Amino acid sequence: MSMDRGHPAEPVPESSRGTRRLRGIAQDFANQLAQMAVGTEAMFVGSALEHEARVGLIEIDAAAATASVNGRPVKLALADYLNKWVMAELVREKLERSWLGSATVSIQYSWAPGNGDRSDWAEFAAVAHVMSRSGATTATFTNNQPLVLG
Repeated sequence: MSMDRGHPAEPVPESSRGTRRLRGIAQDFANQLAQMAVGTEAMFVGSALEHEARVGLIEIDAAAATASVNGRPVKLALADYLNKWVMAELVREKLERSWLGSATVSIQYSWAPGNGDRSDWAEFAAVAHVMSRSGATTATFTNNQPLVLG
C-alpha cells in the first residue's frame, strides 16, 4: 500500500487483525503439537513399540485422543496428553471447540534396543497438521529420546 506524504497509512481493518491472530494460533497449535509429540512424553511410547517393527509410524488424533502404531489402534498416554493440551489451549485462547476441525500428528520412528550399558533409544520425526476455520497449517520437529519399555 502506498502512502502519500503527510497522510498516515490506513489502519488495518479489525477483521484482518482477527484473521491474522487466528492463523497465528493455528500455526502455534501445529508447532506445539509437533514439538510435544516427540519431546519428553515420547519416551513413554516404548511399550506400544516393544512388539512393533524397529521402524514405523505412530499416528495421533490429538482432538479425539486416539492413536495407532503402524495402522493398529493403540492406547497411548501421549494421545491423552496432547488432547488435554489441545482442549486447554482452546479454552485459553477463548475459542470454541468447533473452531478446530482436526489436529493430527504423524510420527516416523526408528528405535534401537539397548545393549546393557544404555537404554533403548528412538529417533522421532513429527509432522503436525492442524485444520481450523482459519485454514490448514503444518509443522515439523525431530528429536531423539530414550524409551521406557514394558
